[in-house]
Amino acid sequence: MKYMGVCGALATVGSLLALSACLEAEPAQVGLVSEAGGFVEPERRLASEGEGSYCGAEVLRWRYDHSSGALKIADSRLLLNCCGQRAMHVDRIDSIYEITERDEPDAANPRCDSVCAFDFAVAIPEVAQRKVYVRLLRDVVDAQGSAELVWQGEIDVRKSAGEVVLDRAAAPGEACSGPSQQPLAVQQPLAVQQPLAVQ
Repeated sequence: MKYMGVCGALATVGSLLALSACLEAEPAQVGLVSEAGGFVEPERRLASEGEGSYCGAEVLRWRYDHSSGALKIADSRLLLNCCGQRAMHVDRIDSIYEITERDEPDAANPRCDSVCAFDFAVAIPEVAQRKVYVRLLRDVVDAQGSAELVWQGEIDVRKSAGEVVLDRAAAPGEACSGPSQQPLAVQQPLAVQQPLAVQ
């Protein structure tokens, strides 16, 4: 709502240059974050039937739906402090999709001395069927000054699916028992969020 209000005000004032900057950036898409241990359903983290050990590596996967134009992206087995609040969002700036994974302390549930595995997933609507440029940032608020660049590169959505290993080091046993071995709260389906209409 704030995004639309600023652009509307600029249009009223007649600042075409500033208005064009508004139109090049789209409202953020919000993703889903698993409970500790990862998503129970392999489909949620875009895993294939014959994937290796969940705890073996952190993997970034993507899948493109040609019929709807939605690009689904999932970061599987990300190791973070077990206590805190986590969120994920995607901003589109010109032709770049910037994904930010955020982890911060929770006032009611301060940091603990253990590390857990989490999965992050998002569905981006209306992605053109071509190569797109993606930047993955991780913002651990109390551990670093600013968001850290984890990976960047092109995703060719014409190939329908792909993956890249972000961290080949196996997770320690106490941090990761695998989502199939740990009961989790029921997750809501990963839905494609429609962008706001420009008025």
